[in-house]
Amino acid sequence: MRGKRRHESSAAKLRLFNQSRESFMQVYALPEHEFVQVDGPDARKFLQGQVSCNVDLLSETRSLPGAICNLKGRVVADFRLAQTGDACLLQTAGGMAEKIIGTLSRYAVFSRVELRRFEPPLVLGILGDDFETALTRLFPRLPAAVNESAVSAQMCLLRLPGGRQELWCLDEAVTPSLRELFGEWQSKPGRDWLAAGIESGVAHVGPASSEQYTPQLLNYDISGVINFSKGCYTGQEVVARMHFRGKPKKRLFLFNGEAEFTADSRVCARSGISPEKGEPVLAHVNRSRGGNLALAVANIEAVAEGRSWYLDGRAEALLQAAPLAYECIAAND
Repeated sequence: MRGKRRHESSAAKLRLFNQSRESFMQVYALPEHEFVQVDGPDARKFLQGQVSCNVDLLSETRSLPGAICNLKGRVVADFRLAQTGDACLLQTAGGMAEKIIGTLSRYAVFSRVELRRFEPPLVLGILGDDFETALTRLFPRLPAAVNESAVSAQMCLLRLPGGRQELWCLDEAVTPSLRELFGEWQSKPGRDWLAAGIESGVAHVGPASSEQYTPQLLNYDISGVINFSKGCYTGQEVVARMHFRGKPKKRLFLFNGEAEFTADSRVCARSGISPEKGEPVLAHVNRSRGGNLALAVANIEAVAEGRSWYLDGRAEALLQAAPLAYECIAAND
């Protein structure tokens, strides 16, 4: 009897320990993304000739960030590419799936490939320092490093920069088991999730910014989105020339301040004569503590000189600019 009580007491303590640890895990629904499925006998070969990442490196244990560029070397769309069975799945920003399909379709005439929208029943974002306990019930091997992934017949788990994980549910039949495993989740990304992405320097291209930026401006050339060792793809010559021969005057920077950002915010640097033209904010999050964050393209020299920054039209809304450090610098291995 005494041994049984000791066992029950230990089990109770273990349950309390797991509950307390699981409280550090935050789970969010991510309904804002869109997906494009590419399949067919020539799917991988076709994508290799159209996108900036090296599709030869794609596997069920490795996802790839990438971009589609136009002939002038400007970014049409960015994406994360995962292999699910025999198909390739591209996750992109909201409003960009049809743009990707339309762009790629122009080059797919002579390839045995099919492009179509894919709508996963559920996409979850997982943030925190105790996701292993829950996720090992779904996958025998968890992604340990950025860009690693794990795939089953019904789900895809991807490790992202900033301590984030994404779980793509490919079959609605597993949704109830996910609800049982995670309990309730937030219906949209929370501030912590958005802040983790912004601090990681992740700037996505949406309908308003499509074909407006070069990869250099968005730091795609130093964050693993562009692979400079692969063969040709649309816009590759321009992108490579800018990287190897050009010296960028502007790059993506992290901005921090107490003033609230909006989707229409622009950041400006004070000059000695007159305010410079503001640059649009590409991503932002307003937080209750720790300062509000945003990503915007800015003049490299202005940041290095320590110039004062502010929100356009609000001279009192001062900002601090800082360079971004990336977890995945090279995409050439």
